[in-house]
Amino acid sequence: MTEPTPSFHMWSMTHIIVMLVSALVVWAVVADANRRRRKSPPDAEAFNRWLGIGILAFEVWHNLYWAFWHGKGFNIQESLPLHICDLAGLLAGFALLFPNRRLLALMYFWGMGLSSLSFLIPVLKLGPAHLEFWTFWISHLIVVGGAVYVVAAMNFRPKPRDLIFAISVSLAYGGFALLLDIWLGTNYVSLGKNSPPAEFLGPWPQRVPLLALAGVLLMTLTWVPWAIVSRIRTTPSPKP
Repeated sequence: MTEPTPSFHMWSMTHIIVMLVSALVVWAVVADANRRRRKSPPDAEAFNRWLGIGILAFEVWHNLYWAFWHGKGFNIQESLPLHICDLAGLLAGFALLFPNRRLLALMYFWGMGLSSLSFLIPVLKLGPAHLEFWTFWISHLIVVGGAVYVVAAMNFRPKPRDLIFAISVSLAYGGFALLLDIWLGTNYVSLGKNSPPAEFLGPWPQRVPLLALAGVLLMTLTWVPWAIVSRIRTTPSPKP
């Protein structure tokens, strides 16, 4: 079976339209959630639950599709839902159903810190005529949009302990994924030997600590604005 001819190109008009439409969708969902919260907090909580159920339903279907029904069928190299974006999508659904602070923290830092680059430099070859195009963008919209949602609609404000927790979980999972990649010869979380997206960081395994450092840096950068705002708010005004 021959590979389809690439029909999606980074920073093409299609790419720009996708980003604009995605931003509009997130804005509309957040605005509706805030309207419900002002009008009736129980209605807002019900909205979050239904949103969480919808996200979980899509993510389960999405992962099953890629595992078994995608054109290549089951392939140990890429069919397991072990990438951060895969886990973050499922996490988004659970975080809305069970709004525990640790779940919200992971949802924010994995979505905004580790997955937002997927919108700027998407690893995608097929255009709107292919199902892969839609599943890619919807799944990443859930992850990145979910990070925006917990801040703008659920009033989550990341604190230093949230950052430390997210970094600790991410490094622990990265260690697990690295061992799995070595064992299976796979490339989950881009930590395997054959990882084109990570090759610019140098040969394997020297690039592994650089990837870990990059992940920590990205999550920290998404926390810095909140640290600045918190510092400004707690700084006493000068006496007249």
